[in-house]
Formats: sequence, structure tokens, C-alpha cells
Amino acid sequence: MPTVNIRSTSTVALADSEAKDDQRLSSINALPYSAARPKLPLRWQVAMIALTCMCTFGNHWSNGLITTLKTTIEKKMKINNSEFATLVSVTNLVNTFLCIALGFVIDKFGGPLMSVILAAFHLVGAAVEAGATTNGLNSYHVLMAGKIIAAIGDGSLDNAQHKIFTTYFAPGNGFGVSIGIIWSMANLAQYVGQSTANVMSENLGSYSWPLWMSAITSVFSFLCAISIFVLDRYLRSHYEVVDYSKQADQPSTGGTKARTFNWPAVRQMPFTFWFVILFATFENAGVQSFVSISTQLAQQRLKKGAVVGGWVSSFYLLLPVGLTPFEGVFIDAYGHRVTIVFLSGCMFLVSMLLLRFSETVPTFICAYVFYAFAQSLTPAPQVEIVRSIIPDPRYYATAFAIKKSIVQGSIVIIVTAAGKLQDLSPNDSLESAVTIWLVYAFACVLVSGALLGACYTSFGKRYLPAARLSEVRPKYLEKEVEKLWKLRPHSVTGEDENITPKQKEVALKSPVPSSVSLYARWVAIGAGFTIVLIAWVIFGFGVEWGVHGSIVAGTTGE
Repeated sequence: MPTVNIRSTSTVALADSEAKDDQRLSSINALPYSAARPKLPLRWQVAMIALTCMCTFGNHWSNGLITTLKTTIEKKMKINNSEFATLVSVTNLVNTFLCIALGFVIDKFGGPLMSVILAAFHLVGAAVEAGATTNGLNSYHVLMAGKIIAAIGDGSLDNAQHKIFTTYFAPGNGFGVSIGIIWSMANLAQYVGQSTANVMSENLGSYSWPLWMSAITSVFSFLCAISIFVLDRYLRSHYEVVDYSKQADQPSTGGTKARTFNWPAVRQMPFTFWFVILFATFENAGVQSFVSISTQLAQQRLKKGAVVGGWVSSFYLLLPVGLTPFEGVFIDAYGHRVTIVFLSGCMFLVSMLLLRFSETVPTFICAYVFYAFAQSLTPAPQVEIVRSIIPDPRYYATAFAIKKSIVQGSIVIIVTAAGKLQDLSPNDSLESAVTIWLVYAFACVLVSGALLGACYTSFGKRYLPAARLSEVRPKYLEKEVEKLWKLRPHSVTGEDENITPKQKEVALKSPVPSSVSLYARWVAIGAGFTIVLIAWVIFGFGVEWGVHGSIVAGTTGE
């Protein structure tokens, strides 16, 4: 036994000596690299933010065009509400599985390269959409083909943007601001696109003009995406770019690639992550899909034409333009991401309550104001939460893609169901359809309220520590890690030795090693897959309803 102990001690000592020699060698090798490359100047970070925002400008410009032109498209193409709902939903359906696959690809090859590829898909799709409405073609199937091609790029382009920012900006140190600016420009682009669509359609004599303008804007965005790729290569070759998407114990080599496609990483997402997914299933899907009826609902309530309806329904996009950058500054400085998410859910609920139970014009305007607040508060904190709760930041794009895939499925369900309810209405009213959004709003408030409670109760801190870490002020993160470390339900005596605060943070964000935790995560994965599966099924029903509706319309002469 003494001999074994001596040999073991000698082996450990030799290993430690070799490790120290390797560290010295690595430090010596790293000196010329650091000396040759100065730190990245602020002006280049600002340039990266500007170009990244512009690479999706065309995408968001076209985001609400089809829904804003809903009445015109249904008339020109002779389709009913169910067929229109199918047209809107097909883009979300495409991304139910595609988002996850592209999330892996973005983690593998980086945001800059994928931004170019995805922007190219959107550009081609936008051109096909415009062509479907030109020279009297009015082809429903060509328009749908264009929507599908554009959806390949649209669904994951924002994910590629976020991946770029996770590389260049650390949490609490510019990441929140950059996300806020992205969504400010996104809402500005969508506002301009929606508010001018019916104006151009009526004054220029064809509803193809707004779609061609969207295609032209997409050319500009594609050029910006190419510029991002070139600038990223330039900065990495001339400056010391710190890759914040890597773990603290990983060297930053200047590359953008993750090590491999890692499907098991999905199973290792903590239960807090799936809690956030549940919230997004109702909040994001409800807020985003409401755009599909906002213009027509404004026309019905205000008894005005398409132009006025388009202006009013686009109003909710103005508030996020000015608010989201400041929201990002607040998140970087003070945290409270979960609190903001809860507030956005409450705003959404108030908006839907006002729309459902009152039909006066002042109440309608007030409801759209609350909806504007919900739209403003929703995106930035969720992006921040997803990044702050996953244990391995290299797989951020995968995590975000999972969330978006399930949200896309939920959007298909709500939009298709709303289209069917409107068709069943004797006067084509949207009142019954609003009830679906009201149910979604109630659900998101309940989920976000539970998540917020977990941040401030001992039970929640013990079993959902990642939620608390996403809520805490960034500069107090290390102190909070130490507090949560002592509350862990599963601990081993003596394991605190030689563990750094960063390693403790990663351990707190990782799944709890228990059979209950494993079972709960498998249930969450199964539930997400079920939502996507239901979306495909209900989409099939939507197509059948649309065919039936067109037959009825044809036989009655409408």
C-alpha cells in the first residue's frame, strides 16, 4: 500500500509538472499573437452592430406585408380565410423542424457565413412572391412557393444575428444593448413595410408594388450580410477578437466553429430552459401571430378602409423602435430579465381582454397601446434568458432554434384555428378568433408568474437556480452563484475544493443529476415534439378547410 501511494503521488506530481510546462509553452506561443493583434476597437463593434441589424431589414420589411394586404389578396386571388391562413402558416410550418437543423449549422459554421446564405434565400423568395402578383398572374400557388423559399432564410436569420452578437459581446456587457438595437430596427422595418403597403397598392394601381419594394430592400440586406462576412474575417485577422460564445476554460482560437453537431446537447438543457420554452409557446406565438389579423380587425372595428387599417395596425411597431434599445441598456446594467418577461405577459393579457370584451373605438386604441408594450418587452429579455441559462454557450444557436421551432408550431395552430373560426362566423367577424389569443395570454401570464416566483423563493432557487441567475444584476452574479451553491439539493462533501466560481455557475445551470430531473426533461422534449406534430396535423386540416371553402364559394357565386 505505501508503494502504491508513493507511485500515485509521483504520477500526480509528474502530471502537474507537465501541465505547468504546457501552460508555460502555451503562454510563450500566445505572446506573439497578442502582441501582433491589438484589441478590437469600439468603432468596429459599432460597425458590426449596424451591419448585423441591416442584414435582416428586408426580412422584417416583408414580414407583415402579406397579412396587411389580406383583404386585397383574398379578393384578387379568390381565396377564403382558411386558404389565407394556410398561406400565412406554411412559413411557420417549414421552420418547425428546419429551425433546429439550421441551429446546429449556425453553431457549427458561425453567424457571418450563415447570414449570407439565409439572406440569399430570403431574397429569392421575396422576388418569387412579387412575381406571383405581377402582370395579372395572381397565382396563389406561386405566392406560396415564394413564401416557402423566403421562410428558409427568415426562420433562422435572426438566430444567425444573435450568434454573431454572442461572439462579440458578453452578457451584461453590450449583449443586451445589441439585441435591443436589432429589434428596434426590425420593428422600424416592419412598420414602414406594413404602413406603406396599402398606400402603394392603391396609389400605384397594383398590390405587386409593395412586394417588389420588399424584394429591392432584400437586395440591400443581402449586401449587408456579405459585408458582415468580409468584416468578420478582416477583424479576426487584424485584431484580437475575444469569442464570448466559448466557455471560460476554452481557448479563443479566433474561429467561429463549434466542435460538432451535438444532438445530446438538447437533452442536457436544464429544466429552466424548458420552462422558458413553455412561456414562449404562448407569449411569442400569441404576440407574433396577432399580426395576421391586426389590419383586418382594425378595419372591422373602426369601419375604415385598408389604408387606415394598415396605419392603425402598424402603430404597435413604433413603440419598440424607441423602447427596446433602452430596455437592452437596462438589462445589461440591472438584469431583471424574468420580471420584464412577466410584465410583457401582463400587457398582452390586458390587450386581449380589452379587445374581447369591449367594441368601442377608445378601448380598441387602448388595447393596441398595451399590445405595443407587450411587443416591446418580449424579444430582448428572452434572448438574454436563453443565453444566460444554458450551461454551454457554444450551443446558443441550437437552444434558440429549439425555442423558435416550437413557437413556429404554436403559431401554425393558432393562425389556422383562427382562420377556421372566422370562416364559421356568419358575417366574417374576428370576434370569436380573438378568444384564442385571450387563452394564450392567460397561459403565458401563469407560466411567467411561476418562473418569477421561482426567482425569489428558496424552493425555486434550489431547484431552478438558472432562473435566479438570469434575474440577478450582472455585477452581483458571482455573489449570487456562491449563495445558490450552498442551496443545492445534491451536494458532495469536499467537492467545493479547487472549483472556480465560473465552474460553479456552469454546474448550477446544468441539469440536476437525478431520475426525476431526467424524466421531466424527457417529458418536456416530448411535449415540444407533440406541439410541432399537432401543428402539421392542423395545417393539413387547414388545407382541407380551404379547399372546401373555395368549393362553397364557387358554388354560391361569391
